[in-house]
Amino acid sequence: MNFKPAKVVWAGMPGSACNLNCKYCYSGSAKGERGKFRFPLEHMLRSFAPDRFGGPIFFGGAAAGETLLVEGIVDFTRGMLELGHVVSYTTNMTYSPVIDEFCKFPDAMKKRLQLDASLHYLELKEVGKLNTYFDNLRKLKDEGISIALFLCITEEYLPHLNEIHDLCMQRIGLLPVAGMTRVYSSAGGKNSGSLLPEYEELVMKFCDHRQWDLQKKVYGQKRNEFCRAGEVSINLSLETGEYTKCWGSSGRMALWEQLPFSGALRSIRRLPGIGRVAKRIIPLKSQVMGNLYDLEQPIDFKPMGQCPFYDCVCASYLCWGLIPGFDAPTHSRTYFQPEYVSKEIFEFMDCHLVSK
Repeated sequence: MNFKPAKVVWAGMPGSACNLNCKYCYSGSAKGERGKFRFPLEHMLRSFAPDRFGGPIFFGGAAAGETLLVEGIVDFTRGMLELGHVVSYTTNMTYSPVIDEFCKFPDAMKKRLQLDASLHYLELKEVGKLNTYFDNLRKLKDEGISIALFLCITEEYLPHLNEIHDLCMQRIGLLPVAGMTRVYSSAGGKNSGSLLPEYEELVMKFCDHRQWDLQKKVYGQKRNEFCRAGEVSINLSLETGEYTKCWGSSGRMALWEQLPFSGALRSIRRLPGIGRVAKRIIPLKSQVMGNLYDLEQPIDFKPMGQCPFYDCVCASYLCWGLIPGFDAPTHSRTYFQPEYVSKEIFEFMDCHLVSK
């Protein structure tokens, strides 16, 4: 196995259904639709042939709702692992049928599968699924599938950080990786709020704060360096096959999106009735670079260059070295504890794709 990915693909998985209903959810997906693949599985997997990317890739997938509810995800994952790729999903760790199927994979495949387990503590406690969450984590670890534990720091969690810390250490021996909340739009992401010093001290005391430290360094700071997103990484809609250089952008925004009152114009585009007219008058510029499922065309890997957003949309992207010279630890050294991931996973993700 090549212990460095040829490319990184961040994929939006189809569907928005979720089996939880967290109050702070970005998408409010509890009543969404369960995702389905539009294209035949065989065609999708041909689209991910390693020679199209220059070798094995890191594939990170997440849905607007619960990722493991996507129909066909087990067969898709098996196919990606058979191609030699490394696959990672974000999940609330409560949908046991899919987790049980992952555990049946051959050992060689399990070594290249990694799950980011979002701990929605209060919701899990309310619906009685805390045991399911930790039982599944333990099951995955015992089966040799790599895991990391994540906690989105929201106001309602602050009084519970001590008990969350104690529970995690008791049940799995792994600290939750603290993450900031963000508000996203077509212009990028913004922090939803900052913590008072006394609350941030709780995060430092009771959580793994390596990601938090990186996010503090990145969020709210305009990036003016040359960014290689699009050249060594793409963002993909797994449903449609369309891909962009970064967060819904190829580095070319519509002129109106750069105006001071662009937020009001976006709101008008979302209004019932008038919104349909507004979308014709003030269209978004196409950010799509191509379609992965078009096997007649090579994947168009071109660098972002100057970032169009007001700050880096996702701090974890920088762990792959997308901005040469920017001092960020690797993905493995930001998110993983070596004893909870396979040697293959840790080494594969312990690199910068672009040399300084």
